[in-house]
Amino acid sequence: MSTLGKAGQTVDNFGQWQRQQMTAVDDPTPAVFFQRGIAGIRAIVEVGACSGVPVATCLAGTGIEQAMLRDDTAVVRSGQELIVAHNLVRAAGDPPGLGFAVGSRFRLRTYGVWGFALLASPTLRDAADVALRYVELTYATAGIELQENGDEVHLVVDDASLPRPVRRFVVEREIAAVRTILDTILGEPFTPRRVELRFPRPDIATSYESLAGAPVTFGAARNAIVADAALLDRPLPQADPHTMRVCERECRALLARRVDQRFAGRVCELLMRRQNPIPDMSIAAAELHVSTRTLHRRLAMEGTSFRRLLDEVRHVLAIEMLTAGLGVEQVAVRLGYADAPAFIRAFRRWTGDTPGAYRTPPARAI
Repeated sequence: MSTLGKAGQTVDNFGQWQRQQMTAVDDPTPAVFFQRGIAGIRAIVEVGACSGVPVATCLAGTGIEQAMLRDDTAVVRSGQELIVAHNLVRAAGDPPGLGFAVGSRFRLRTYGVWGFALLASPTLRDAADVALRYVELTYATAGIELQENGDEVHLVVDDASLPRPVRRFVVEREIAAVRTILDTILGEPFTPRRVELRFPRPDIATSYESLAGAPVTFGAARNAIVADAALLDRPLPQADPHTMRVCERECRALLARRVDQRFAGRVCELLMRRQNPIPDMSIAAAELHVSTRTLHRRLAMEGTSFRRLLDEVRHVLAIEMLTAGLGVEQVAVRLGYADAPAFIRAFRRWTGDTPGAYRTPPARAI
């Protein structure tokens, strides 16, 4: 269980995020694959439409049909969401502030019972404790940690496990979403002391600070929202202990059900971890201590297949490796393709483009 600690203590969301620091070009960090609702992808697509990016372009290579965007019960994986995010970032030209536009679309009701648990909490400290304990019920993709340091509290957004091309976008989105949540549960606009960001100062720095809602320090050691520590113990205006207990009980039940349905995520994480070459179905089954028949059956119960997951993981890893500077031949070998032409055909199917169009690392690489 994750709880808020005393001054100087670091608290994170029970180790569910992979935090592997990038140490070399040939060691790309995998993204994490969790199940979540469709609302996160819907918000990305809506911002894409406002930016002139077609829905089909945003959803390319994900296997998600447009009709799913209207189905509030639809479940997707965070890996699919990362692909949608990358599609938007690339099509829109990666403008600074794009993630803020997406994150600001989230409302507390978007999160369902998790949001109501925060709203009914006695204090912001209690709300933060619930938020981190059940963070897997949200649309967060970056790692989230809370640190108290003297008279300051730092909400750290860890982007180390994210593919390079979407790091800034995701960090912006998480910061905007947190601000929107805090505005609602505090009952007044939340104003941080400052926002710290790892990436360089963009050309629109002045308007960027307006989007962040506070002075921004660029080129910082980490991404963080910094606020007064006293804020944590402020009573919340809609506190209701009974409602909070009921909502938290439902959060526990929802999380337990997701744990029971997390086999596809385990397969994805195995595929992300075991590269050069990426394992086939029989090797994956052996690694997971099940038969290939059981692997097929359990994935079918979760509405997917090994081939679909392999395709999704290869898509995410290919973009990460290419933008890290690896050659097409190297990527093909690492991802288990028979030869470079086979990989190029798959890449064209995912993106409509050639690997060479992605290979040059962006000038804004961190």
